[in-house]
Amino acid sequence: MTATLEKEVTAPPPPLDGDVADRRNKFRKLTAETPRDPSAERAFLASKLAVLQSHPKLSAATRYQGKQTLAEAAGLADSAQLAAAVAPPPGGVGYGMFYTNSFRTRFARGTAFYYEIVCPHQPGGNVADYLYLTATNRAQKGVEAFVSYHAQDIARFKVFDWARSDHWQTDIPFANLTSYLRSTSSHGWGLQTLLVWNQSFEIAPNRWRNEVLLHNRAANRWDLVYRFDYQSSTAEQTSGWVGSWGPIVETFQNSYTNTRWLGFLNTMLVGRDAAGNWGQWALLRAADSTVRNDGHGFSPLFLDPNYSFVVKS
Repeated sequence: MTATLEKEVTAPPPPLDGDVADRRNKFRKLTAETPRDPSAERAFLASKLAVLQSHPKLSAATRYQGKQTLAEAAGLADSAQLAAAVAPPPGGVGYGMFYTNSFRTRFARGTAFYYEIVCPHQPGGNVADYLYLTATNRAQKGVEAFVSYHAQDIARFKVFDWARSDHWQTDIPFANLTSYLRSTSSHGWGLQTLLVWNQSFEIAPNRWRNEVLLHNRAANRWDLVYRFDYQSSTAEQTSGWVGSWGPIVETFQNSYTNTRWLGFLNTMLVGRDAAGNWGQWALLRAADSTVRNDGHGFSPLFLDPNYSFVVKS
């Protein structure tokens, strides 16, 4: 039996209509059936280090703080230990959006993010390592709810929570996501998508909550698949490097060719102000984000600045 949740006053309205059902137990069980992969976990942080080091516009202070955050996530004392223990892979950002500084911090007591991940079962082409379709909701202690590829294996949906010490929380193969995957069309192209709602918001003074919901196509509802409550503050959530990227194709190789189409559609965000009021969901604008392309072979099949894009190679 599936429990239906009442909408909490601290959460924003759904980006798409539908009830919310609590499916956390199901997703915890599926994740528990998947053996941990330490090499994949190390690769995630190594890739983040590559994205950080190759970012062209970060201040020295922000870059240093980002390295400290990654060191902490890796269970290391400082950035010096991180440099000795983790070698960043080739790659970086194949294509995607980074928030402007002003937009990144344009919330006080909550931020929510909706995105439709364009994600075939396999990436195709010459993908021989990891490749991520990922994003943040702007909060430094939020989550990445993302699609992970490894070579030509079937894709997986994962959740990495930046607020926890045990960061890896969800790992679901696409074989278990049939009710959530759907066919759609954009610019005349047929695409497979996964609809994700990722949010971080204050539930009490200096007490925040991370949530991830997936839209269940078969049941026409939102399924809550992950939640975590923790101590934080507006100052912490709006600072640092984590939280600065919107939807991106995160790469682990120097060059890509003949991949299947990958990307994101209809990216929307909403913020909650200091008085506790949520705004209105709005598409990610070109004025609030910048395109980053590190030159690894990806180019846009189409771009609707900057809320939808699909890339080819």
